[in-house]
Amino acid sequence: MIRIILVAMCVGLFGVGGCTRVWSGPVVEPLASGDGMIESGLFRGVPYVMASVNGSEPRKFIFDTGANLNAIRPGFAKELGLKSWGKVVVNDATGLNRRMPVCFVDRVEFGPVAMRNMGFLINDLDALLPEHSEEFVGMIGILGLRGFTIDIDYPNKKVAITNERLDSSDPDTCVFYSGQGYRPMVPMSFVDPESPERTRVVWGLLDSGNNGPIDLKGDAAVPLIDHERAEDGYIGMGIHGVEQITVKAPVRHRLKLGQTTLEGMNASINSIESRLGSDVLRSFRVKIDGQSNLVSFTRSDNARRLVSIGRIGISDLFLFDGYRMDTIDEGSVAELLGIRSNDKVLLIDGVAPNEMHIKTKFWALPEDATTITLRINRWSDGTGVDVVLPLDGSLEGLEKCDPINEKPEKFNVDLMIDGEASSGVMTLD
Repeated sequence: MIRIILVAMCVGLFGVGGCTRVWSGPVVEPLASGDGMIESGLFRGVPYVMASVNGSEPRKFIFDTGANLNAIRPGFAKELGLKSWGKVVVNDATGLNRRMPVCFVDRVEFGPVAMRNMGFLINDLDALLPEHSEEFVGMIGILGLRGFTIDIDYPNKKVAITNERLDSSDPDTCVFYSGQGYRPMVPMSFVDPESPERTRVVWGLLDSGNNGPIDLKGDAAVPLIDHERAEDGYIGMGIHGVEQITVKAPVRHRLKLGQTTLEGMNASINSIESRLGSDVLRSFRVKIDGQSNLVSFTRSDNARRLVSIGRIGISDLFLFDGYRMDTIDEGSVAELLGIRSNDKVLLIDGVAPNEMHIKTKFWALPEDATTITLRINRWSDGTGVDVVLPLDGSLEGLEKCDPINEKPEKFNVDLMIDGEASSGVMTLD
């Protein structure tokens, strides 16, 4: 999340080295014909779009609903002949104010949207994006999209900009208000599991550019978290790559988005603002109707309960010759019962895993479930071993089991090296 806080922006002036540019914001053209879909995808759970700047070939830009200005790498700006008009004061993901050069572009196009006279911060992005993300040349913020509906379909890794209007009577829909620079602040409803009739509402930034746990501002977090299990010195890092030493704590309450509740979450506690990031959002299709100030959270499976698998020690699944465990936490229920990283998952509560389980920390489960049963493939003989794990992550009454798979599995693989076919063996360790 990046937001510009220069007061001059509000009156439409940028003072630049003795000269002044009058700027009243971008000019947004009507949607082009089509269904509104943008060439897009997800990068480590965060949406990106392909955008053309001043007629360039489409390039990858992180799509950040928590930012109210765009950013572009200096090298790409130089390639396009863009020059700085001076510097503006920007408030970054850490809450620090920084002076950054800004330039203006004649035309930005992504999917059906075209904007003219658009401001871009010139920034190397090395501090804003994770390693090995050189293919990304910038970031597109939300400024200028107020008249449209932003449709981020996380499960299908697609982004669209449409003229669709949301319906306030839909139970999956809620009202948001526009924060500084038209940043959507949404109500996060926390339900007390011991007293479901009690709900606390925390307003948080809907921040697609943040891929960490949910953030809670200190005063809002106090009644919601488990203070006994809070961890000091937690190093949090979102898509912006800015490390922050903060406090991480389990959230005792359940978070309700639309008609779905999420439980077993961890929150990062900070002094800046509450945020709802892609770590949670990637379980949903999210629509932001800027004209009606409505936002909706839906799932294709209509799930009403999502449970964090991190509570039982599993990070998520990845695809490699089937659905496999990514990381298993040391000392967790999953490890105690013999599950290890790279184990292949055959069934989840009797159902074959699917795309909804890939790289997501929340799995859909029945309302009354207290356990989850995973069938793990035994590499030695190809049989399936059922492991019953308590959803609360409790180790009480459980006996330590030997690993289901003692040794890494070896795979015969076919490779193409310099255009020639070759074979080899891959070992997961």
